[in-house]
Amino acid sequence: MTSVQWVYANGSAWVALDTTSQQHIESLWSYNASSWIECQIFHSPVYVDIDQMSLMCNGMSYTIARRRT
Repeated sequence: MTSVQWVYANGSAWVALDTTSQQHIESLWSYNASSWIECQIFHSPVYVDIDQMSLMCNGMSYTIARRRT
């Protein structure tokens, strides 16, 4: 069975988000919605923009991607 993983670009590497954040982002993806979520990796709320495929935190923007594992 194929599963989905959400990652963000950190320099030249793709870093997996924590499980809870991945579940929230997958839900946003299924509704084509954007919203604020809590993210353990960033230790603060982040804004996930599904249209732009980006995650914004503390004035920084990170590209996100959905990949099958």
